[in-house]
Amino acid sequence: MNRIREFCIKNRIYVSSAVLTLSALITILQIEIFSNGYLKVIYQPFLVDLLGASFALMLLWIISSTFIALYSNILSKKKAKFYIIIIPLIIILEISSILSFFTFNPDGAFPSSYGGLLGESIIKWPTNWDRYTPTFLNYSTGILRLILLNVLILTILFPKNSLNQFKKFIGLLLISLKSIPFKSKIQKTPENSSDNNMLSSNEQEIDEIIPQNNIESLNDDLAPQDLFPVNDNMLSHTFNPNINENLKWELPDKEILALIESGTQSENEIATKKDLIEKTLSEHGIEVSVDQVKSGPTVTMYGLAPGYGNSKRVRVDHILSREKDLALALASQNIRFQSPVPGESLVGIEIPNSKTSVVGLKNLIFSKKNEPLDKYTLPIALGTGSDNQSLYCDLAKLPHLLVAGATGSGKSVCINSIIAGFLMKKNPDELRLIMIDPKRVELTPYTGIPHLLTPPIVESSEAIVALKLMVEEMQFRFKQLEEDNSKNIATYNEKSAKKDRVKMPYIVIIVDELADLMLTASNEVEKLLVRLAQLGRATGIHLVVATQRPSVDVVTGLIKANFPSRISFSVTSQIDSRTIIDSPGAEKLLGKGDMLFVPIDNPSPKRAQGIFISDEEIESIVQHWKNHKIYNPLKYLDLEKMVDVFSEEEVEINSEDSLILQAQNLARGQRTLSTSFLQRRLRVGYPRAARLMDELEDQGVVGPGDAGKAREVL
Repeated sequence: MNRIREFCIKNRIYVSSAVLTLSALITILQIEIFSNGYLKVIYQPFLVDLLGASFALMLLWIISSTFIALYSNILSKKKAKFYIIIIPLIIILEISSILSFFTFNPDGAFPSSYGGLLGESIIKWPTNWDRYTPTFLNYSTGILRLILLNVLILTILFPKNSLNQFKKFIGLLLISLKSIPFKSKIQKTPENSSDNNMLSSNEQEIDEIIPQNNIESLNDDLAPQDLFPVNDNMLSHTFNPNINENLKWELPDKEILALIESGTQSENEIATKKDLIEKTLSEHGIEVSVDQVKSGPTVTMYGLAPGYGNSKRVRVDHILSREKDLALALASQNIRFQSPVPGESLVGIEIPNSKTSVVGLKNLIFSKKNEPLDKYTLPIALGTGSDNQSLYCDLAKLPHLLVAGATGSGKSVCINSIIAGFLMKKNPDELRLIMIDPKRVELTPYTGIPHLLTPPIVESSEAIVALKLMVEEMQFRFKQLEEDNSKNIATYNEKSAKKDRVKMPYIVIIVDELADLMLTASNEVEKLLVRLAQLGRATGIHLVVATQRPSVDVVTGLIKANFPSRISFSVTSQIDSRTIIDSPGAEKLLGKGDMLFVPIDNPSPKRAQGIFISDEEIESIVQHWKNHKIYNPLKYLDLEKMVDVFSEEEVEINSEDSLILQAQNLARGQRTLSTSFLQRRLRVGYPRAARLMDELEDQGVVGPGDAGKAREVL
């Protein structure tokens, strides 16, 4: 085949001429004019007999396909053969079938039918229609056969989607059968009146499922869940691995986002500052030339090439030592050096623009130049860099993000832009969110969207319970991956697409203020966050943690070690900058969205202007998801219902007043109980553990025993 194709391409002029000549000859053979007289010999209407009026489409398709194959490389692209070969044949088949419904004159140009023998066999065979007055039964059976033809074509082209739609139809049919009232002939008695009341309460039609953050109401209202029985001991908090996928989501329209055009610095201002930099350094005996200028929305980076003084190349340290002189000459205290510029033999100096531009979310996530963003699993658009290039990343590869910045630096706006990007690109079957907002005002506007596993959490005690439930969810997912022989969530979801089962949704836990949680229960919060950060990546659990106080007691060594990707906004001191990004520079940021981004694969910080998203845009996105009809049975967390179940297994609750209750819970699953065991599990000293043991003996929980030995649990 390759040799034939190469020969045809080399001689495509002759091949195309031959195809055109052959097409013209075939067309002449179909013309009815030649059916009489001496030219009757060349009248061979085989295409007209077979295809009817659609024979013209067949010739046009053959000619156009030949020219496409010879003069373009479209066939080498993905699915090109499908669109060029299969789709035209289906169109010809459909047109022939539809034309068969029309009455015709057998003595005219189409002796068989307007649809030809092909359309006749699909619509009419083996019955014989009256050519002039077909009956209503003829038309009815013909339309039914046309519908079955389309169903067959769709099933062949899209087998998986067709199977899902068929299963969905069967499910709706079973639900409708259940909703039919059963009229019993047995006379009502006092004994069966209660049963009749129960039957009548279930006779309700299910039009749509409204998202609510109450797991009890969901279990009562979602009738389709009865079709998929699952073992309650193996339930996940986020998805049900035993049901089929049911995708019916519409992402928000990009028009609900405001169009913001970010500007750059004027050419005159750039030229003025270039001359000022060269002149200032020259006055101090340092010869440099500005060889590169990259203007961004907030700062402009000037690339300085060291010159030669006294036959020696200017040292970089001499340029860096003149930072204060340059700041004075440029009338800007927030200049920042970058030595060297990544990939360049230049010393970069970032100078704030006289006028800061705003960066919008719409331009970043829907721009044609940012098409790689659509290929990311969890896309995050961060802003526009100092080189005026879009800055975006994939949270699944980071795999966790730590955000820090002083009050008013743009930290919360960055968190909102990340959430808004997720809501614009991902549906609840792909991504679920847990939002922890001790400040009570930043994340609460998202209440009611179906992506949330629970309403935004504002209490520290509920936050700890939610993190514990996510640890439990992580363990469940590891068991699922083990049973499926999958290495991570990506492999599991690839197999799910082939096995026609529901995919495992990603989970993003967003904490807007870590310092508040660390002040309440530092040991437990640190332990839970570190455990999720260490093991959660493989199971699709990712963390976005923000704090306005990046001190060592909040951003501890363990947290830093497990959050390699970080964003720093403007901070108050160089110590805070070193704490968050392990280098100075964040204390010189301008605020209002000016950030330094340190990804896991690049230790050098990237400067960018963060995205600004207004409250009106957030409200529009939230309203879209609130008003969305929910066809899928979504799962939600009920913290109040599950805290008791969880506390029996994990009793490490940071409360001094409930130690005796925790000791009682520990004793329930043990045959013997020792003082040292209480010390380890409750993190208390020996005197207090001994007193707890005595109290348990007084309450009859444990039996008497010698000091230092385990006691029998009664």
